[in-house]
Amino acid sequence: MDEFTRRSKEMSRGVWRHRGLALMLARRDISGRYRGSWLGLLRSLVYPLFMLAIYSFVFGGIFKFRWEADSRSLLEFALILFIGMMVFNLFSECVSRSPGVVLAHSSSVRKIVFPLEVLPVVLLVGALFQFLVNLCVWLLFYVLFFQRLHLTALLLPLVILPLLLFTLGLSWVLASLGTYLRDIGRRVGALLSALLFLSPIFYPVTALPERFQPLMYLNPLAQVIENARSVLIWERLPDLGAWCLSLLVSGLLAWLGLVFFQRTRGGFADVL
Repeated sequence: MDEFTRRSKEMSRGVWRHRGLALMLARRDISGRYRGSWLGLLRSLVYPLFMLAIYSFVFGGIFKFRWEADSRSLLEFALILFIGMMVFNLFSECVSRSPGVVLAHSSSVRKIVFPLEVLPVVLLVGALFQFLVNLCVWLLFYVLFFQRLHLTALLLPLVILPLLLFTLGLSWVLASLGTYLRDIGRRVGALLSALLFLSPIFYPVTALPERFQPLMYLNPLAQVIENARSVLIWERLPDLGAWCLSLLVSGLLAWLGLVFFQRTRGGFADVL
């Protein structure tokens, strides 16, 4: 037991020890998307707005959905919807790329000194960068049209912290499984498509029948999306007890994901 604890602590410290390498690789990954191409940078700004316009038109324009019964503002609906999309895209971008991340760096697998465990961290940093771009777009529109921003918005980093830990743990697991099971990426893509509509992005949790609402919170995105809307729009503080429990569980899952990755990485070179 003592040996297991010692090795687990060493694994966790290893990720922190190589944080400089992770940030360098993340900068290279991000700059690689946009280097020499204004279209690449423009896409990161335009694509979220384009999808937001489509969803707003379909759900708010055609189906006449409104977040509140007495609300007539399509813009308000769009901004509320955008928050859910930002959180979902942060999760989905990292998770969808995780199964192929070791395969994409196969030349590094045989380098004993290369810390493969930082690769999912690189993906998370890249997804977080896009999240910040989307957040800046949201803030611009919100302040421009509503001329206010609540102080509770400063709590957003704490709100998304459990999601970052959960995403990182899941990414370590998928990065390992994707190395052995090459078709897992397609299955993850299908599950993410289902999760888009099973998360409270286009509707509030309260729209569900009361007996089904607790089941929604089994979705790891649900609480984060609801809390993000609370601090950004409705000037409400997240439930401290629920947030602490979510942070504890997410931290444990992140640690277990890292342990799984490190325990299974020994066979990577044999299958590549």
